[in-house]
Amino acid sequence: MKYLFIPISILLLNCSGSKTTSGNETVDKPKAFVMPATWTKDFSVTFYEGGGMAYESTNIFLFADSCRYVKMEGGVDSVKRFVLTPKEKEEVFVKLKSFNFDKIETVDLEGTVYDKETTRMCLAEGIKQTFCAETGATQNIKEKTKGDFYNACSYIIELAKNKTK
Repeated sequence: MKYLFIPISILLLNCSGSKTTSGNETVDKPKAFVMPATWTKDFSVTFYEGGGMAYESTNIFLFADSCRYVKMEGGVDSVKRFVLTPKEKEEVFVKLKSFNFDKIETVDLEGTVYDKETTRMCLAEGIKQTFCAETGATQNIKEKTKGDFYNACSYIIELAKNKTK
């Protein structure tokens, strides 16, 4: 068993996509997320809130052709499906832009805060680009962008609740 550890470790490191540098090279920073001009067929919004000491979570998935609101309480999922009209998609898009969601900044926490609830929201344009902002066990939102983050999260939660009444 111990003889498998080294080859597997090497394989994982090689597949992780990390670059090793000699100190004289520069490592390319990931490109900044750029919101598309409109809600394209590949654009999506995902939201997660849960973890910590509470045995409950909320997942919201907004895609071009379908949406889901999944509320888990006590280990039981309640799944509700809905569809956004083209007008509603544009309203969501405009609202996220008004909150400057793609400009929200996170910071890594020093150490891990165990049993802390996680709140995460991601914007994606297919496989081209993804932007996630989260506050949780290892990351937090920079103070100057916290208001926009929580306003955007509240907006998405209320939208899902209203669409599934």
